[in-house]
Amino acid sequence: MFSEEKKNKLKQNLEGIKVSLEKEILKLETPVDMGDYPGPDDNTDESEQAYNQRSAAASLRGELNDVESALIKMEKGKYGKCENCDKDIEEAVLDISPDAHFCKECNKKNIVKR
Repeated sequence: MFSEEKKNKLKQNLEGIKVSLEKEILKLETPVDMGDYPGPDDNTDESEQAYNQRSAAASLRGELNDVESALIKMEKGKYGKCENCDKDIEEAVLDISPDAHFCKECNKKNIVKR
């Protein structure tokens, strides 16, 4: 399906995305520090910010899972196959979204089985 060079580029891209996501998740999961002098609204502000950070981290964890799944598929030789119809995912799709699960046709028809 892919040349070895193309596969290596996609793998490097996925590994770069993985490192970036891991750093961002770590940053978001670091507890919020609003300073030394408590004010009347500090508990509310800290709670709200912590909630927002946890929500953002959870979303990024989903993206990280997709990237890690793509890397595992690459190792098993199953990378680039549509999870719905088992056809090859177009290179243009993988260039844009290297962790894509579905081909253009299945995405277009919205018939994905996940």
